[in-house]
Amino acid sequence: MTSGDRIVVAIVVALALLEWPASVLATGGFAVQKVVTVTAPGHSYAVPLSAERTIDVHGLEGTVTVVVDGGEVAVTEAACPDHICVRQGRVGSGAIVCVPNGVTVRIGGGPDALDAQVR
Repeated sequence: MTSGDRIVVAIVVALALLEWPASVLATGGFAVQKVVTVTAPGHSYAVPLSAERTIDVHGLEGTVTVVVDGGEVAVTEAACPDHICVRQGRVGSGAIVCVPNGVTVRIGGGPDALDAQVR
């Protein structure tokens, strides 16, 4: 190995070390805590998905009970005619919507998380 080869290897290694933090951030290498956002007419609540909490939200037709437990969220009770939101069960991602009550339960990556990633 010549001295020129050593210089090229040193430059490649230095560039790789300098690029590493940017690649980790770009690929989502750091864990982002997921947040449950419950939105109702006139109210909005944000709770970490890792928390264990019961939230009673007053919707357009009555109370909606949202349970956050074990990294999942569920609507357990709702004052609406069809109870579609209750029958949806426990979810770990996405959203649950109670249309008659105007209540939305959404799981996201928090206020500073990426909305999407394109490669």
